[in-house]
Parts: sequence; structure tokens; C-alpha cells
Amino acid sequence: MRLVQTVPWMCFAGLLTAASPSEAQPRGGGAAQGDAAAAVRAPTAPSAAMSDKARKLYMEGVAASEKGRWADAYASFVAAWALQKHYTIAGGMGTCELMLQRYVDAAKHLAIYVREIEKDATATAEERAAALKTYAQARAKVGAVKLHVNAENAEVAVGQEAVGTAPLQDPVFLEPGAHTITVRHPSYQPADVTVELRAGQEVERSIELTSARAGESPVGTRPEAPGQGTVVAPPVPGPNKTLLIAGGAAAGVGVIAGTVFTILYFGKADDAENLRQDVLSGGAPERYCPNAKSPSICAKLNDTIDIQYLFANMAIGSFIVGAAGVGTLIYALVDRPSVPDRRVQVAPLVGSGVTGFSLSGRF
Repeated sequence: MRLVQTVPWMCFAGLLTAASPSEAQPRGGGAAQGDAAAAVRAPTAPSAAMSDKARKLYMEGVAASEKGRWADAYASFVAAWALQKHYTIAGGMGTCELMLQRYVDAAKHLAIYVREIEKDATATAEERAAALKTYAQARAKVGAVKLHVNAENAEVAVGQEAVGTAPLQDPVFLEPGAHTITVRHPSYQPADVTVELRAGQEVERSIELTSARAGESPVGTRPEAPGQGTVVAPPVPGPNKTLLIAGGAAAGVGVIAGTVFTILYFGKADDAENLRQDVLSGGAPERYCPNAKSPSICAKLNDTIDIQYLFANMAIGSFIVGAAGVGTLIYALVDRPSVPDRRVQVAPLVGSGVTGFSLSGRF
């Protein structure tokens, strides 16, 4: 069952009355707008193949397109398509995309429309011809690649955008220019091909995927010995995360603190040297500090020297902590826990009246 094919007529009328998306908007009272409305075939009620909500949205899109409101019509068709993938809705989307100059999307949706209308026994020759004409206008703006892949269900992508899975029913439509098409499949090595396209050009490319298991053992297994089952190797343990974090933190704090205390030590050393010069130049009556009854400048000198050596000791201690942290970090990276010798062997068991699998190993 199908919807009445109003989309090609909409596109035809729109292309006659609007050369750009801005010109495709309604213009009140114009004679051209009246001619366009007359040229659009009035749609009848959609068939029961479409849900009530999708049918309502489709009809809203048709009504908006008749008035040249292509952006509004497109929004309605997209909403209907999200509810139901009816090919007539794809034709409506493609028509609006063509009018809105979204040529790659237009070619993709109109290709669906053309392909499916050919299968519809109720479609007329006039409708099929109009569909092909609309599709040709979109195709003239983009390049196309007919892609052949030797692996079914392989994912096809252009850049970061997925375009479908092999085998593709329609070409891959692209803007004119250079593009890289990538094909991936879990059982095969990924492959890609680069194409340079002109507007309206169509090329064919074939991609032959090679098995990911050719010439190599799957990750995490050992080669199977003749006459034996599959031997599963245990995973290799990673570094101790606790030691990594603790060692890194200790190293960072120790180095930073040691650097700060070293700077403070040299600052106090300069202060002490200045005070010594004051004592020698006459700041103290006897030019030296013989005992605790000496002038206050001598007491200040003694305090400064004490603080200087305190900072020196703290700097040394901090660097020791930092060195210990670095050592812990190196140990965590180099030393790995030993892998327990655990092996599991699975082998088929076939005999007289007995079938199954044999499971053996060391745990």
C-alpha cells in the first residue's frame, strides 16, 4: 500500500517558482504563487499503511509545500519519517532538501523514493518519470560512489559519519571534492579508499577486507598445538595503581617542598650575612657578639642563623621524601606481580556413544 504520489509534483512546481531557499518562501498575492498552487496535485487521504500520527504530519508537510514553505514542510516530513519509514515520506524530505540546497541529503532520500516507487505496482508511469526527473536534479549537484564490499554487515563511514552497512542499496552521495570512505567489520582488518568527485560524477569502487585472524593468533590466546584444544592464557597483570599514586604524590610534594625551603634558606643566609656586616661595621659596641648580654643586633643575628639552618634541614628532608617517592614510582612501574601458572584447556570429546567437551587445566 502506498501514499498518493504528490511529492514529485511538489518539487516540480517549487523548482519552477523558486530558485533558492529564500525565494521558496510564500509570497502573498503573487500570480506565480497561484500558478504553483494550481500545478500541485491535491493529495488524497494516505493509505492505512501509515500510522495516524505519521499521516497527519505527512499531510501537514504537503500543505506547507504547496504554499512554498519548504522549511516548515521539511520539519513535518522529518517528524513523520521518525515515526514511520514510508518511502513517500522520504520523497517529501528529498524534495524539501533539494529546495533548501541540502543536496547530499536530497539525493539520499530521493534515491529511496525512486527505488521504492519502481516496486509499487500502483504507481503510474507519469509518477515514476517525475520521480526520476527530481532525483536527477539532486544527482547533478553531488558525486556518487557505488561501493562493493566483500563482507556483509560491514560498517561503511565517511570521515566520522556512518552511512550504512554493506551491501548498500544505493550509492554513497558526497559533496564534490576528496573524501575517504572507511569500511570496518569485527572479523576483518579495516580498509579505506579515497575518492575525488565532481558534481554529477558517479564512480565504482571495490573494497576487499582481509581476515583479522590471517597469520596471527587472536589477542589473549596461545597457538593451538596439534591434537589439543584451545589453551587460554591468563591476562598479564598491570602495575600496582596504589603504589603509582602514592609514589607520584610523594615525589611531587617532596620536590616542591624541597625547592621552597631551599629558596627560604638562601633568603635567610643573605639576611644573616647582612647582619654580620652590621656587627663588623660598628652596629655592636665591641664589633662582635661575645655573650647573651650583647646588643639586640647580636640576638637578631643568632635567630636568623637558627632559622636559616632550620630551613636547610627541612629542604634536605623534603628532597629525601621526594627521592623516596620517585623510587616507589619506578618500583611500581618495573615490578609486576608474578602471573600464576593457570591454564585452561578445552578439547572436543568424541567417542562411541559419547560427545561433548573436555575441560582440564591448572587453577
